Amino acid sequence: MNAYADTNFLLGLYLPRVHSPAAQRLLADFLRRHDDPLPFTPLHRLEFRNAIRLGVFRQAEPGEPPMDRAVARRVLTENEADLSARVFIEHTPADWTEALRQAEVLSKSHTEEKGFRSLDLLHVGLALSFGAREFYTFDRGASQLAKLAGLTVRPALR
Repeated sequence: MNAYADTNFLLGLYLPRVHSPAAQRLLADFLRRHDDPLPFTPLHRLEFRNAIRLGVFRQAEPGEPPMDRAVARRVLTENEADLSARVFIEHTPADWTEALRQAEVLSKSHTEEKGFRSLDLLHVGLALSFGAREFYTFDRGASQLAKLAGLTVRPALR
C-alpha cells in the first residue's frame, strides 16, 4: 500500500470545505502516480459516517455550508458508490493489533512532548501497519505525527 488518507482528508473530497480544491488536486496526483486505491478501513467508515451525521446535528461548522439530511444521504450514497467502484478508495481490513501497537509506540515516543490525540495516533498507526509511505491529511496534529513517523505528508502543512 502506497498511501493512507485520514478521514479529514476524505471528507474534503465529498463536502465543500476550505481544503476541498486541494484535496481534489492531491487525489488526482495520487491517481496518476499509483494503481492501488486508498484504504478505507472500518475506522474511516465510522468516523466518516459519524462526521456527516454530526454535520446534520450541528447544522455546519462556522464558515462551512449547512448540511441537511438530504445532503447527508447524498454524501453517504456517493461514498458507498465510490467504495463499490474502487476507483480511489476501497474497503480495507486492518490488522488492529498491529495498528494499535504502532499507535502506542508513537504515543510513548511523542505525546508527552507534542500532545497527540488518540485518533491521530490510530490513523498514523494504521498507515504504518499498512506499510504506507505517504499520508494525506489537512489536520496539523496528524501531519506533525506522520512526519515524526517517517511518512511523507501531503499536503506539506506547517
